[in-house]
Formats: sequence, C-alpha cells, structure tokens
Amino acid sequence: MTVICLCMQIGSFKAAGLQVGRVYNLWFTDPLGHRHFDTWPLMAILLPTAALGTYTIFIFHNRKVQALFCALNALLIIGWYVCYFVVAKTIGDKTWGTVDFKPLWPAVLPAIALIFYLMARHAIKADEKLVRSMDRIR
Repeated sequence: MTVICLCMQIGSFKAAGLQVGRVYNLWFTDPLGHRHFDTWPLMAILLPTAALGTYTIFIFHNRKVQALFCALNALLIIGWYVCYFVVAKTIGDKTWGTVDFKPLWPAVLPAIALIFYLMARHAIKADEKLVRSMDRIR
C-alpha cells in the first residue's frame, strides 16, 4: 500500500477552480510543470516504512521484533499524515497564497496500511502469548 502511495499523486492545489499544483511524495509541480522538492519529508518518512514493512514479513521467526516493527511502522505512518498536512498547508501558503488543497485517494492508502499493521501486531502478540502458554504446559 505504501509503495503505491509513493508512486502516485497524493494531492492537488486549486485556486479559483483551476489546478495550480500537483503534490507527490517527493515533489510538487507548479502550473508550468517545474518540479519543486519541498515535499521530500513525505518521501523520507514513507520510503523506510515500505522497506521496513517488507522486511517485517520475513522475520516471522522472531515475533517480538516483528511486533516492534509493526508498532514502529504505525508510528511512522501517523507521522507521515502529520507531515502531509503540515507540508500541504505551508507549501500552499508559501507558493500561491490562498489556495485550496485537495487530497486524492492514494493518500488514504497509508491509513489502510496502518490498520493492517495494527491488526498484524495484535495477531503477533496473540500468537506469542499462545506459544508461551504452550511452553508452560510442557
């Protein structure tokens, strides 16, 4: 989910009904097509989240670390949303003055990933609890 969000447009700026800018995770474009890399913090947060999420899948033999990485990814995604709204507000005001920011549907994908990370963490914790109870029985 986060990889898809990295590759797609996540918002746009509109002034008087006309689109004046497109927002991606690494840059935003102005009406002339010039790229400005003021949104790099979004990429800096979401890229490690995608890499860490992929790595978390393959460390199933160490459930404690896996649960920790799920929690870390959840915190990173929450931080991404905070940064997303701060960047959208500051770039719009700094570049064009009063413009409307419209988030697009790919910006919802990290929220879906957040829900999945929290569900995975809950299941990992339950699995760890079950394994520990089986160890006590032996």
